[in-house]
Amino acid sequence: MGAGVKRAALVALLLAASGAVTPAAHAATASVTARCTDGDFSGRFTLWYDLGAEYGLRKGRGAAGPYIADTGAMHVRVYHRVGATQNTVLTRSRTGLKSDEAAEVPVNRSSVPRSGRAWVEVKFTDSSGAKCTAEKDLR
Repeated sequence: MGAGVKRAALVALLLAASGAVTPAAHAATASVTARCTDGDFSGRFTLWYDLGAEYGLRKGRGAAGPYIADTGAMHVRVYHRVGATQNTVLTRSRTGLKSDEAAEVPVNRSSVPRSGRAWVEVKFTDSSGAKCTAEKDLR
């Protein structure tokens, strides 16, 4: 073996022995899907996040409908509560959605503490007055 190969093997061995995180050892990814229904109107929203010391929000995507001859909106909030203290960690909206159109909501890698309770709440509405609210805990 060449000196470069031996050096790389030694570095890999030292990293493994030290417990240092390698690029392949990223946090696990989880997701939750919040759903709601009110009559014929329904909505669903999936939030993907990393499980680490905090929940690292990765992506949010949702859809609702039917919107008959109108458009709708999706209002997303992520909350965190410990004891009596509640914080809104993320607030995003998408408007002008067509019936059952799936739309992404940017979450910008927001971090949510894992202590206490964390959850996503999504309010779906359409211009004719149909609405429902979906909620799901992050876990």
